[in-house]
Amino acid sequence: MVKQKEIKIKYPEARVRAINSNLAKKNTTIEVEIMESLNQIYKKHVKPEVREFIEELEGDEPVVSKKSRTIIEEHP
Repeated sequence: MVKQKEIKIKYPEARVRAINSNLAKKNTTIEVEIMESLNQIYKKHVKPEVREFIEELEGDEPVVSKKSRTIIEEHP
């Protein structure tokens, strides 16, 4: 399994509840949305050759959100 780093952020509770309420209607979670955003940031700021190297080291394992156990796979 790929070693993972937990990222903690503080955000106003009322806003989180509002987000969760709307995402539930779309059958998704805030964790899934954040993972997708992190993947976009990763692609935007990490050079392709570095991403390839990292992905080879990881063995092409999908990124997993521990909390929701949702698997996020990148599709080119």
